[in-house]
Amino acid sequence: MKAVMYGAGNIGRGFIAQRLYLSGYHTTFVDVNTEVVNAINEAGKYPIYVTRGTEYVPEWVENVDAINGREEQRVIDAIADADLLATALGVPVLPFVAHIIAKAILKRKEAGRPLNILICENMIGSNEYLRGLVEPHIPAEAKDFFENNVGFVCVSVGRTVPPTPEEFKQKYPLAVCAEPYSELPADALGFRPVGCELPPIKELVAFTPFAYFIERKLLIHNMGHALMAYMAYQRGYQYIFEAATDGEIKYILTRALLESARALAKRHGASTDDAMQFVEDLMVRFENKLLVDSLDRVGRDPKRKLCPTDRLVGAFNVVREQGGIPAHIAVGIAAGYLFDLESDAGAVEISTYVKENGIERALEKYSGLTDPADVAMIKTFYDMLRAKAPFSQFVETLAGMKNTH
Repeated sequence: MKAVMYGAGNIGRGFIAQRLYLSGYHTTFVDVNTEVVNAINEAGKYPIYVTRGTEYVPEWVENVDAINGREEQRVIDAIADADLLATALGVPVLPFVAHIIAKAILKRKEAGRPLNILICENMIGSNEYLRGLVEPHIPAEAKDFFENNVGFVCVSVGRTVPPTPEEFKQKYPLAVCAEPYSELPADALGFRPVGCELPPIKELVAFTPFAYFIERKLLIHNMGHALMAYMAYQRGYQYIFEAATDGEIKYILTRALLESARALAKRHGASTDDAMQFVEDLMVRFENKLLVDSLDRVGRDPKRKLCPTDRLVGAFNVVREQGGIPAHIAVGIAAGYLFDLESDAGAVEISTYVKENGIERALEKYSGLTDPADVAMIKTFYDMLRAKAPFSQFVETLAGMKNTH
């Protein structure tokens, strides 16, 4: 079996390709990083240092090669010949590869070969987004084949793959570091043709309806990650595990996760017990000291992470929608507006805008929040964080908000 993995970054190498290798696939990476492409072709394998208890255990991924993404015809031929395509490129890159995927689909049409695309991107609606990018490149006479034989399958990537420690990269330049979490939930309704057998990938689990799993990843897992990063930044920490083991941050984090989990379970008719278990498991994973994940990496791009549909404000809005009080999530949003990392252009832009126009206008511009009660709630915590108010004041204010609604 052959698979093409579009993207040889942390998720591509550190998670998806490992699932493919363990399932018997030969994986061809496609990437524009010449150094990585050459290294994959020279070595033909690489280690993933998986955190097991108090130590890293190397797990090798073999049966791999790579193509430079600029060699379009080679990429088209590889996709046309593969049993499966997966993407882990990052959403901003997808528009640049859509025409290549379309050409490969047309070549597969000639051979009567369907194609399923596992979309491993951190975006709600990634399937419709990628479909919308590819479809304009499909001529009218191929539309029927496209609709019935090309599956755009949302996948929820739950494994954390932080930057690799230098000691491992010096020994093996392709090495990646990852937590052991390996479940790969996929949208059962995305596969084509309808009723086809699922790809034989270890720990690929098909669910329907799938929206809950995508939102669970973004609005619980990613929300908690961002909240920790922005709160920890205010305390001068460097790594995520430091935030997860800080009692005061942990107090806010746990309750923010529960606010979102309860609302999502209610929204989708999912099991509240399962949602609570997911939160409990997350807290253990966040405290993994072997995952040396920096605040700069987790907090970067606050313009995206504070937008109306992304992790923090998205979770805030769902809790409101379901009749809850997202007070603890509001603390995370407030901290996000104080993330003024000089090396992050988006952070600098937001920080400058707030200084010139005030937090209320910034919440409207970047987060789409205009409801006076919502804005007032977040501003309360923004002012408290700026003033470095004692934690007891946060606890008292949070309790008051919960009790008066």
